[in-house]
Amino acid sequence: MGIFAKETREHQFWKWFQKNESKLFQFEKDQEPILDEISEQLSKYKEGIVFEISQENNGKREFIISADGLKELFPDVEALKDAVPKLDRWSIIAFRPRMKDYANFKLDYAGKEFDPAKIWIYHRIQDGYFDLIIYHTSFTEEERNAYVSGAYILLDMALGEYDVVKGIRYIDHQKLPDNPKDEGLMPFSDLRKIYDEYKKNNG
Repeated sequence: MGIFAKETREHQFWKWFQKNESKLFQFEKDQEPILDEISEQLSKYKEGIVFEISQENNGKREFIISADGLKELFPDVEALKDAVPKLDRWSIIAFRPRMKDYANFKLDYAGKEFDPAKIWIYHRIQDGYFDLIIYHTSFTEEERNAYVSGAYILLDMALGEYDVVKGIRYIDHQKLPDNPKDEGLMPFSDLRKIYDEYKKNNG
């Protein structure tokens, strides 16, 4: 009976990926249609899952599968990663990874600049949980959604998508006070060190 077993959604996606692997690897030659095709195939697997493709490095690329910060999609990302076949030219990564030099990366998002050098944080560990407030120089409640979305990109760079979603219980956003040091705030560049220490002690 095994030969008649229905293919899983995971195997259907990777079967398509392998069939088109050469075209996908050289996606810059016809970028928009190929990226749209990948999005379509991922949506067939599970709506909401997104991806990123790295630059080529020594004949290899990274293909990052992301839940786009949605906790309910984490099992689907993990299942897709677990079903990866042998791909000589690809490294398949589940969830957006940390960025090595995140503290020096400036992000332009929704017409706003997110500069880690100008962003401060306050953290609290309560009952074993990690809570975080992010302070922006020009934050307004009317533009909260833009600040939240931009900050999540920086958070993924600092901690990786998995730890941002699974490891932080509460995140809020506020306007930066005039004297952040006097208020007990810390630079955003310290977040990785702070969080990793928390994780080490509460693992």
